[in-house]
Amino acid sequence: MARLTKAARAAGNIAVLPTAAGRKVDNYRFAEQRRASMQARQSSRFAGLHKPHYDRAADRLATDLAAIEQTPALLIISAILRTMESDAVTKVLEQLAPGAVGGSSAHCQAVATVKASRLNLGEQFDLMRAFDRLHKGEA
Repeated sequence: MARLTKAARAAGNIAVLPTAAGRKVDNYRFAEQRRASMQARQSSRFAGLHKPHYDRAADRLATDLAAIEQTPALLIISAILRTMESDAVTKVLEQLAPGAVGGSSAHCQAVATVKASRLNLGEQFDLMRAFDRLHKGEA
């Protein structure tokens, strides 16, 4: 049974559960292995180079969007895409996908434009940070 402190006993509103551990157990098992793996990760030449998947996706999108010259037609299309329903936008992406898979830069830029028009708030912030990294030369 767990031991209560004097303050806990005096409070009166604390009950000792019959299944409670008698004391906190210190688990030092595999401590050497944990320290060794942490040291190996920190001394690796790839330490600090990990980017989360959403940062990598935003970097790719920012690179494609930065290659596009902003014109009035592009702004109009972006506005139209924002007002379209998601099913219609999906059909547009289906039409552009074969060219993008084939490696056409124009299709890749078009897909990036469509994707950028449908970002949620978190993805918009990821894209803004990706543009900042791109302009600083970090991406």
